[in-house]
Amino acid sequence: MPATQQRSPARSASKPATLPRGASTNGAARRPADARPTSAEGESIGQCVQRSLEQYFASLGGAKPHALHDMVMTAVERPLLQFALERCGGNQSAAAQLLGIGRNTLRKKLVEHGLAA
Repeated sequence: MPATQQRSPARSASKPATLPRGASTNGAARRPADARPTSAEGESIGQCVQRSLEQYFASLGGAKPHALHDMVMTAVERPLLQFALERCGGNQSAAAQLLGIGRNTLRKKLVEHGLAA
């Protein structure tokens, strides 16, 4: 590249620009990866899911589960979407921002879960 056409460091094709830690492109603050939100009982969301899965497997009585990933994702995603909508007073744009997804993605998920108005 000729010396008169040097690229600025922020626009270099070999190194994408990065945001400061905790910054987000949608304006929402991000929680550090090691932070664990906990319930009033001191149980993290992950621990709650783990406990629920253990109870589910115990209730199967030795039968093998089918499509566990889809079952868990549906069970978690529907109440998450409902919570976000209620928290944002039904405003889909605000709920999408709270969830960290696009409004069109939220709309698609609402339709998938039968929550679209």
